[in-house]
Amino acid sequence: MDKTAYLSVYDKTGVEDFSRGLEALGFAIYASGSTCKLLSEAGIEAEEVRYSPPVPYGVLKSLSGRFPAISGNGVELPRFYVVAANLYPIASIVEQDDFAIGELSNYLDQANSAVLRAAARDFENVITVSSPADYGPVLRSLKEDGGLEPEMKKQLAAKAWQYQAAYDATVAQYLSETGNLLGDEVVMSLKKVSDLEYGENRHQKAAFYALSGARPRGLNAARILSGPGLNLNHYLDLDAAFELALEFEESVCAISKHDRPVGVCASPTQAESLRGALMSDPAGAVGGTAAFNRQVETETAEVLAETFIESVVAPGYSPEALKILRAKQGLRVLSLSAPVLSPYEVELRSVSGGVLIEAKDNRLFVTEPSCVTRRKPSEAEMRSLLLAWKTVKYAKTYSVAFSEGQSTVALSASESSSYDAVRSAQWKMRDKRSILPGSGPLVMAADAALPLKTLQAALAGGISAVIQPGGWQDDEDCVRLCDSKNAAMLFAGIRHFRH
Repeated sequence: MDKTAYLSVYDKTGVEDFSRGLEALGFAIYASGSTCKLLSEAGIEAEEVRYSPPVPYGVLKSLSGRFPAISGNGVELPRFYVVAANLYPIASIVEQDDFAIGELSNYLDQANSAVLRAAARDFENVITVSSPADYGPVLRSLKEDGGLEPEMKKQLAAKAWQYQAAYDATVAQYLSETGNLLGDEVVMSLKKVSDLEYGENRHQKAAFYALSGARPRGLNAARILSGPGLNLNHYLDLDAAFELALEFEESVCAISKHDRPVGVCASPTQAESLRGALMSDPAGAVGGTAAFNRQVETETAEVLAETFIESVVAPGYSPEALKILRAKQGLRVLSLSAPVLSPYEVELRSVSGGVLIEAKDNRLFVTEPSCVTRRKPSEAEMRSLLLAWKTVKYAKTYSVAFSEGQSTVALSASESSSYDAVRSAQWKMRDKRSILPGSGPLVMAADAALPLKTLQAALAGGISAVIQPGGWQDDEDCVRLCDSKNAAMLFAGIRHFRH
């Protein structure tokens, strides 16, 4: 073993102590650029390695075993046993709002990238250190064992390759935001945001990751203001409830549980919206997540304080409201601004043997929905139809949403057919109002085109207006049925399956 080390790091954390430890073990230290300057100022003896950008050919030549290897300033370079290098933090640069794509090439680290690859390639003979967290373990092994076991060298090399791959992927996905995310080769780098309490079940480990280098524009930008830690289910509910709330221009409350909406209400006051959303499904709302698209006010916080809701998310909170919510034991309070959606947002789903990727369903309508019946919806029906349509977009397929006024009164999702979804929603409504026509217009939204049998069941249950995608073989029969019952029906021209 030749006691030689080459150090070239952007992140200087711990590099002085690492160098002193190597020096104490009799290592000859070579360093370049700002790393050499730092060590010199700290009184650590290091041979300076200069080179003409962009690549340190002398260092690469020495790592390849081809000699003589000479640096740009005439220093003869040995075969290095320890190489410590890390890269310019490109992820923290490209995520800045004022970063321009034309600046990208100025921040790409070709030199240390090449050094890391060359060192990690020869992992049997070179100790490759890409993270300051590994300085201590490497020094201990050198001091106590006189070297590193082959397995540890291999793991350090693997870490270096992963680090380099994440760096490359960050650049690739940054550039892909202006191109095709469904190309033949898709690279992705994920940066851990936080460990989670657990996954879907307590025996499953889980963590939340954000795309490396992505500008914070979703739950990766959320601030936890109060309450215990979050598990995977909390994040799913927060995402479903907050995205649904942001579909509305008017003040609204959306409650979700198990990654689906259970109640939505858009009343004149925020507190009324919360009460209405809770009443949509009192049992389903228990332990759910409440989302608001406005700052939470005192009266709303007082209602939340008397409710078993596990988490609440909103763009902000009044000082008094936050004080009330922080006093409620076990309630998770999050602040999250409206996300800036990219047209290139994608959904990912793991399946056996691979990953499915699709463009995110960011459209409510493609064109204005068309009325296909003789009777057009009244203004009251139209408001309820829009609320139900926005809600059903976030429910699991097959799903229907019944709404009355500006509140959902029954939601049914994840059924095997739209007929079962309608029957289930009617069953949920039985204690809240008669199945027969009531005092106000009861309307329905369906995420899938309706067969005639399903529509018959809905109209028989008191539905006066319907919005559905259309595009099914029963469309004409459905229109005739609605006309015979004096019901109004809109074809949205778009469906919102969600699995």
